[in-house]
Amino acid sequence: MDGNIIAFSKKFIKLLFNKKLILVAAILLSLTIVAGCSNSNKLSKDKTENIQGKDKVSDSSNIQSESGDNSGNNNESQKSEDNSKKTILNDIKIMAQEGKIINSDFQAKSSNLQEVEDKLGKADKSEWVADAKGNYSTYSKNKVVFGSNKGGRIFEIRSFDERLSQISLSMVEDFFGTPSHDVTYNGEKIIGYVLGEDFKILFVFKAPNDSNSNPKLDHYSVLYPKGTVNSMASDPGREW
Repeated sequence: MDGNIIAFSKKFIKLLFNKKLILVAAILLSLTIVAGCSNSNKLSKDKTENIQGKDKVSDSSNIQSESGDNSGNNNESQKSEDNSKKTILNDIKIMAQEGKIINSDFQAKSSNLQEVEDKLGKADKSEWVADAKGNYSTYSKNKVVFGSNKGGRIFEIRSFDERLSQISLSMVEDFFGTPSHDVTYNGEKIIGYVLGEDFKILFVFKAPNDSNSNPKLDHYSVLYPKGTVNSMASDPGREW
């Protein structure tokens, strides 16, 4: 009887021990799985953050590259625009040295009003301006005004070409230098330059003010001062 009890006890203890081992093994296995999942999640998170970091660097590089490209394009556009304005000013100077404006083939000094009317027809408006010592004929469609003396000789040609609105006061002064003539009168600033023995050039702007210190060109004219002289009346004519 005692032997059977002892044998049963040994079997029971062995069974309990095996169950404990199984339980311990199950716990260890669970911990291993949890740890593995945690490491896997961490690796996945690190990988995702690494990819996102690379994407941010790539995006930043692309933005900087695009910004650089836009800046380069803007610089080229500005340079092209500046060159275009300088070309206009250069054309104005070259033509003025011949007594002409950029939008007319007629010449101050040699042309007369009859030649203008033969080619362009009658003026839209014609009036005598005593201070300017001549008759001024306006051709609005052609954006030009001709000043002529009593004999019909043209002594001044004014240009109202649309391209002039691109030109500022500072641009004219930078290109032509310090003006020989500089007056502000009746809301206008007029600066002038001598171009050789026969001709002078006058640029007319709205008078600068606090809100617009660098106005754009309204119009300009090529002047042949000798054409305003009236010897019969002892009138020395215009200087500007």
